[in-house]
Amino acid sequence: MSRRNADDGDGVAMKTLAMARLLLKRPLEVCDRLEAGVDSRLERLWKKVPNYETSDFPAVRDSLRQRFGLAIEEFYTESALTRIEDAVKSGLIHLADETSSSCAMNGDFAVARLCYALCRALRPLRIVETGVCHGVTTAFVLQALTQNNRGTLFSIDLPPLGNAGDDFVGALVPQNLRSRWVLRRGTSRALLSGLLSELGRIDFFLHDSLHTYRNMRREFAAITPYLSQTAVVLSDDIERNDAFDEWVSRVRPSYWAVLAQQEKPSLVGMAVFSAVPSDSHSSPAGMVVIQ
Repeated sequence: MSRRNADDGDGVAMKTLAMARLLLKRPLEVCDRLEAGVDSRLERLWKKVPNYETSDFPAVRDSLRQRFGLAIEEFYTESALTRIEDAVKSGLIHLADETSSSCAMNGDFAVARLCYALCRALRPLRIVETGVCHGVTTAFVLQALTQNNRGTLFSIDLPPLGNAGDDFVGALVPQNLRSRWVLRRGTSRALLSGLLSELGRIDFFLHDSLHTYRNMRREFAAITPYLSQTAVVLSDDIERNDAFDEWVSRVRPSYWAVLAQQEKPSLVGMAVFSAVPSDSHSSPAGMVVIQ
């Protein structure tokens, strides 16, 4: 047996043991994890991959300014954005030495900067995020909320199986930003609907959890009735299936775009919902405030 096969076998054995232990404590979580594994494998056989036309980040920034008066580019030069980016990059270096879990699952920095600028411009009160991993995007959003001095980020995350997996969820989020963060452990299947009912309305939604068609479709369907009149939805890794494509075709947001990420071969989808007509330029730049 090769060294690689032996390592793979050890990994499977460790995950099986972890699942057996988890079955006694959280049987519903085991069901969710098993469903995720089955979905991921089945979709490799039948998934329909959409053919998206992508836009670059400057083009999307121009569209947001022209259509909705959102001059998000002004927030890209803020010192607070530079500080959080430096802090997260430094944290990633230390994290790579401390954990065996892959940092490749973390969010793209271009997407994280976009989230920061959007949150600064929109000044949302209620943001929901599914999927945290080590917290790259989470940290950028929380920095924006701190600068705004308003808003709360509600995150849902199911840590990977393994020793101390929970300890590394959001590990990159600085302590001084955590007062505006509510983290709930579990799957979006188990927790998202209840959280949405609790909040009533949400102004910003970030999907970065399980990227299967069934899970993405379920999340998009769940959030749609709860979106504020002015709201933004961002979804990572939309190239894996056509859940995002189906959703925007059905709900017809005021504007949507697909961006190619800069640090990994993935696509992120953006949908903007606005009470301001798309041909109106009357909103003050950067001041579309969600009440």
